[in-house]
Amino acid sequence: MKGLKVSSRLALGFGLVLALLALLSALGFYSEKTLYTKLDEIARINNTEGRLANALKSTVRDRAIAIRNVALLTDQSQITQQIARIAAQDKTYQDTYDKLGQIFAQESGTTEREHRLFAQLKIDEGATKPIWVNAINLAQANDQAGATEVLIKQAWQKTSDWISRLDELANFEDELNEQAAAEAAATYATINSVTWAVIALAMAIGVVAAILITRSILRQLGGEPADAQTVAREIAGGNLMVEMHLTEGDTGSLMASLESMRRNLSEIVTGIKVSAESISVAAGEIAQGNVDLSQRTEEQAASLEETAASMEELTSTVRQNTDNARQGSTLAATASQIAAAGGEAVQKVVSTMEDISNSSTRVAEIISVIESIAFQTNILALNAAVEAARAGEQGRGFAVVAGEVRTLAQRSATAAKEIKDLISASVEHVSAGSRLVHDAGGTMNEVVRSVQRVTDIIGEVASASTEQSTGIEQVNVAVNQMDEVTQQNAALVEQASAAAQAMADQAQSLRDAVAIFQVKPQIATQQQSVQKPSTARRASPKKSLSRVPAQAPMTA
Repeated sequence: MKGLKVSSRLALGFGLVLALLALLSALGFYSEKTLYTKLDEIARINNTEGRLANALKSTVRDRAIAIRNVALLTDQSQITQQIARIAAQDKTYQDTYDKLGQIFAQESGTTEREHRLFAQLKIDEGATKPIWVNAINLAQANDQAGATEVLIKQAWQKTSDWISRLDELANFEDELNEQAAAEAAATYATINSVTWAVIALAMAIGVVAAILITRSILRQLGGEPADAQTVAREIAGGNLMVEMHLTEGDTGSLMASLESMRRNLSEIVTGIKVSAESISVAAGEIAQGNVDLSQRTEEQAASLEETAASMEELTSTVRQNTDNARQGSTLAATASQIAAAGGEAVQKVVSTMEDISNSSTRVAEIISVIESIAFQTNILALNAAVEAARAGEQGRGFAVVAGEVRTLAQRSATAAKEIKDLISASVEHVSAGSRLVHDAGGTMNEVVRSVQRVTDIIGEVASASTEQSTGIEQVNVAVNQMDEVTQQNAALVEQASAAAQAMADQAQSLRDAVAIFQVKPQIATQQQSVQKPSTARRASPKKSLSRVPAQAPMTA
């Protein structure tokens, strides 16, 4: 129970009592239900079954007496009256038999013997009633002797067996009543004993739980609650010298915790007093150090202003170089475009010269064809002249024409040869010009590539100058930010000086606040033996940054 809270312990104790009370209540309800079941079995089931069995036996006896009367009487009116009595008793028997059958069918507690006896009644009835009917018929026929003989020799034994079966059923129901009553008495005795045992157990558990809970609470408190309240009130009032009497070996009780708290508070309060004094001294040293830091910060701010001015001049120079490089890049790009246009024109001339050379070659080929045609025409004209000579006078005119054709063919061949010579010379000149133009095109391409390389180099120079200008501007911005930060640091130093003074005031307030606590003198002496912080050595201010001379502007 050490790990449980007080509320949990009390809840556990009362819970046990309530659980035992619930157990007693449940036991009482169970006893009541059990006894009610037994009494209901006796009063409603067994008594009813016994009463119905006796009623059946009564109807059987009444019918046996009426049948005997029928056998003895001679007056038909009296016989008829007895027969009506027999019929009424038979109806009563059937109704009672059906009720008993319903009870046996509905009740789950019916025994096998009851079912067997109930079934045997039907057999006995079936064996006896035909004999009764035979005796009645003989009596109605005025054969009283025969009817009497049937009753004595046949009906008497069957009727006796039937009545004996009903007696057995009624007696068995009485036995069941006695057995149920005995079980009810035994159940009552058992429940009564268990109830008293549970009551005794509940009282024992309650007493033990009360003792254990009380001892555990007192052990956890370490004393009476009033003593703990007195100690807590003294500590709350600032009296840290209050004495507490603890049991030897007590380290986990509330009183032991209060004693530990008192000792710790004494040490803490004493430490706070000494620390407050140290804080006051340290605050003065911090204030003096902040004054020196303020002076060094002002000197650093002046140096940063000079550096910022130098960076402005350097930025202007780099910006001018960037502009010059950008203009050179623009001119180089223009020259590159012009050279590229010249190269394209030369390529077009080369293409045109190649077309002219191809056309001249084609003309030369055509002239060769014409020369070949003229040669063949000359041969044909010669053949025609030979044939005309063979023809004599009839072919003279044809010979003249053939001669003229030959002359024209020779002239065409001569002209074609001259044209071929001219075309061959022209082709050679065109080929030479085409080679010269092709060489000029290659030279122009070299010029274009050289101009493009110059343009790229100047572009890289311009890009580098732009990046350099951007970097210097960023440095300039950083220097300006450093200047602003330095100014802010100067303001923060002044605020720190004010904060140090405020800290000294707070230390004094802290000493005043803990003055209400009373501590033992030996603890205060031990805490005061702690050395006070030594005075911080003031660092000498650094020399101011020298101004960087600005470089001369670069000329493009």
